[in-house]
Amino acid sequence: MNLNATIFGQAISFFLFVWFCMKYIWPPIIAAIETRQKKIEDTLSASKKIEQEYLIIQKKMNETIKDAKEKASFILNEANRQKLLILEDAKSKAIKETEKMLLNSQIEIDMQFVRARETLHKEIVDLSILMAEKIIKQNIQENKNKFFINNIITSLSDIKKSI
Repeated sequence: MNLNATIFGQAISFFLFVWFCMKYIWPPIIAAIETRQKKIEDTLSASKKIEQEYLIIQKKMNETIKDAKEKASFILNEANRQKLLILEDAKSKAIKETEKMLLNSQIEIDMQFVRARETLHKEIVDLSILMAEKIIKQNIQENKNKFFINNIITSLSDIKKSI
């Protein structure tokens, strides 16, 4: 057998094999590879989009949390301010009420003092008149200074009527 014919036969069979592979085997393999590459690229781009959306959502979430904390802080400060205002208002009302009660008590004490004083004054006058009448009656029985005694009795009666 000739070496050239064998090499030439092998070359033809290799050429036919390459042509057959390129015509029937390579296109489905290339199509499968291209489809797979396209899927991988789509998945990677979707993954990048999702990552960007995640970062945007995370940023919005951090801003929302920051805003919520600021609002909560504002609400707490406002509540504390309201609490202080209410406490101050209640304190001032309590002080005014206490002052009013003290004033009413002082007025009542003063009125009772005046009444007690008037009652005591009347009692002293009544006792004085009673004592004077007894003394005068004793003197009348003794008939000493009848004219003087009658004047004193009339003046005491006038004093008693005026009180």
